[in-house]
Amino acid sequence: MNSVLAKSSVLAKNPVLTKCALFLCLAFALISLPLKAETLAAPGAYQTLFSQSADTAQLVALSQKLNLGETVRGHFVQSRQLKVLKKPLISQGQFIFDQTQGLIWQQIKPFESLLILKDKQLIQRDSQGRVQVSKADASASAAAMGDLLPSLVRAMLGGDISGLSENFELHFLITDRLSPDGQWQLGLTPKDPLMKKAIANMVLEGSDVLQSLVLLSAAPNVTPQDMTRIDFSALSQGTLSETELAQYALALEASKP
Repeated sequence: MNSVLAKSSVLAKNPVLTKCALFLCLAFALISLPLKAETLAAPGAYQTLFSQSADTAQLVALSQKLNLGETVRGHFVQSRQLKVLKKPLISQGQFIFDQTQGLIWQQIKPFESLLILKDKQLIQRDSQGRVQVSKADASASAAAMGDLLPSLVRAMLGGDISGLSENFELHFLITDRLSPDGQWQLGLTPKDPLMKKAIANMVLEGSDVLQSLVLLSAAPNVTPQDMTRIDFSALSQGTLSETELAQYALALEASKP
């Protein structure tokens, strides 16, 4: 199911770190559903992006576009193409990100599952209601991953782009200058060798708001390779509701001895 992570002996020996890397891929539980082949762009489509570096002015402008405040929610459709499969895997659901509470990733189709990333903990609840807790401080490498994941989410949904330069090489490309919204791509190459084994490159795409996240298992010019695309929609701001707070409370209950 996750051939890229399976190739990394370090990840395989560290189940907590493996789950953290899997969470970053946002691809825990998927089944194959029909999807048109043209939905996923070819890896070579990002070669131009990764040949250009991002400058400070571009990052500042992008941060202002992506800053949606302390709390943001929306819907997602995730498509994953694996080298070993003819058809992509697809799932959909909704998410909530709060600067204080953490990230909730709730898959609704093809079946329900819930993931919560909070305080260096990964809480998973499957379709049977079973809850599993993984702590990211079980080792130094896992702790580093636990620190990195919230930073990446804050950059994507909270506009904290400048902080990414500590852990990623950044690339930027305006793909449609004629568009009134200014279509753009931000490429991220992990500096940490361990993380790079799990995800070679990432691409954020959007205009006036974030539209998608693409994960590549190898360099952009390598084909075939595993690729995941997550499309975001209906992004909105606002304080957490009682129902949403109750979901975060699951993290507190699950972490009790």
